Amino acid sequence: MLLDGVSQKQSSIKAEINYIKSDSSAIFDLSTTAKSANKLTEHVDTRLVEIANARLLNNPPSLNNDGFGLAKNDYVVSNYFDDNLVQTELYPQIIKHLLDLTNASQCLVFDHTIRSVEDHLTRTEKRAPIHTVHNDYVASSAENRLNIELKKSGLNASDYEKFQFINTWIPLVDVVLDSPLALGDARTFHPEQSRKLPVAYPDRIGEIEAFSYDDNNRWYFYPQMTSQEQLNFKVFDSDLDSAISRTPHSAFSLPMSDQKSAARISIEVRCIVLFD
Repeated sequence: MLLDGVSQKQSSIKAEINYIKSDSSAIFDLSTTAKSANKLTEHVDTRLVEIANARLLNNPPSLNNDGFGLAKNDYVVSNYFDDNLVQTELYPQIIKHLLDLTNASQCLVFDHTIRSVEDHLTRTEKRAPIHTVHNDYVASSAENRLNIELKKSGLNASDYEKFQFINTWIPLVDVVLDSPLALGDARTFHPEQSRKLPVAYPDRIGEIEAFSYDDNNRWYFYPQMTSQEQLNFKVFDSDLDSAISRTPHSAFSLPMSDQKSAARISIEVRCIVLFD
């Protein structure tokens, strides 16, 4: 059961969001087989912020105009916990959806991750929802990933005018009652908030973007998302004229939620869309 404080009918809630401390020099460690931490670093700056109910906005946010948007889905997938089935069954459906949504000329799905709140599952989920404001790419890491994935597909970046990285987030529970995703309006974030955060993988060091606090940041979420809904949000845009280049985001704990509610399990599908 979900308490009234986080219903679909409430215009906003106040909840804690973890920013990174401005002087932090931490590294997010994904180099082991242990389940990842639910924060990028323990050096966080926790703030109580207002998070608006995006379902009630007069102008619903859209991927193309605002960097994120909610969409319905009727995907048919035999087993979301079988990587091969996800690749053969889900990936083509995501590709069709994003091509229709963006009018891009090409879409590549290159990765997916299952995230789970629970630590005792018998499945192989190793990622927890990240309760820290971040974005998945900086310019250098996006270019590197683009070149790797295009080479695999026999494509050349020079053949395309621009590209975007888009994440698709789908709940794998009937209703999300735990650790929903908060999405920041990138237009309310300023460059001084941005921090490059190294990420230690088993075979390399990468970089993502973390953010320090600013009280002008505006936040949104979609309460009680279902498995028949998905969030599409931009995590990089090569178009320097784009008003929205990426979407700062973070999982967060719902205030006054029932502790017996179902723990959130979700899948993130990572895509590159290419434009002629």
